[in-house]
Amino acid sequence: MEAITMSPSSVSSHHLDVDAASTSEDMSSLQEGLLFSDSLKDLRNLRSQLYSAAEYFEVFYRNNSQKSTVMTSLKDYTVEALVSTVDHLGFVSYKVDNLVKERSDEVNETEFRVSSVEQSLRQLAGNLQ
Repeated sequence: MEAITMSPSSVSSHHLDVDAASTSEDMSSLQEGLLFSDSLKDLRNLRSQLYSAAEYFEVFYRNNSQKSTVMTSLKDYTVEALVSTVDHLGFVSYKVDNLVKERSDEVNETEFRVSSVEQSLRQLAGNLQ
């Protein structure tokens, strides 16, 4: 079996490369997390806005003689709110799907590494006997 030697400078430069890549991934992950969090907050805000709008249109409808105009405005607002909600739900669904896929890939990679280590240990044990 061949021994691998590494100088302190090669170890430290390798460590810096790993740190830089890790930091870049961490920043990207943080930005995605913030975007995801903002989208969830927007969904919560849409809910309260829809309730407020419903109350507003209910009062406005009762106090307005032009009921058809109020109904048209309500329909327009409802369509816009529905489209916005579906858009936000689509984004959240996309992010959750990607997160699950990433975690699944990480699990598969870890299982592969464990399997490789187990195989190496079996080979080493076989060589020692």
